[in-house]
Amino acid sequence: MVYFPTILILPTNVYNLSFQKVESARALDRFLFDFTVQGVSFLDPRDKWTTLLGVSKEFWEDYIFYKLGVPIEWLLVRCLAHHLKANTLHLLSGDDGLVLNSSNFRTFLGNEASRTELDDALKNLLRSWANIHPKGVLEFKDLYVSTNITIDSLRRSVEELKSQGYIKDLGKNVYVVEKKTLQNTDETC
Repeated sequence: MVYFPTILILPTNVYNLSFQKVESARALDRFLFDFTVQGVSFLDPRDKWTTLLGVSKEFWEDYIFYKLGVPIEWLLVRCLAHHLKANTLHLLSGDDGLVLNSSNFRTFLGNEASRTELDDALKNLLRSWANIHPKGVLEFKDLYVSTNITIDSLRRSVEELKSQGYIKDLGKNVYVVEKKTLQNTDETC
């Protein structure tokens, strides 16, 4: 479970995530890999939730052949983020809960948008992170799961923001937000 992101940034909150593989009854009945996910807010440790997050075994085993350049664990967390934002976590956990599979994974690969829209979306995400955890570092995978941007577009946006001084590259896809720079940007971003 090396590839699971541990941070999920939402517009008004940031959650620390932990994952544990479980052998649930639904996993056996439905041929799934199931994970228990717990999210704890950075702002208020009492704000926490737990859910099951599943992926079909067939899709998990075939995923390497899709050659998408995105670890399947990242797509699972994007699925989680989608349901967290929509306040539908309850749809993931039940015996008939929604799971990631070959029919729905494309929903979580991300969208294309204009360069300005992508950069602005990423700036807002970084601003949210900097306000909650000013000196905290972020990994690329944390940025990916917290957005709905394609991986290639996100890489370009990260490079652009690095060149503009919004984020500092610490190496190995790890970044720190330059909070002063983000605060001095135009508020329409």
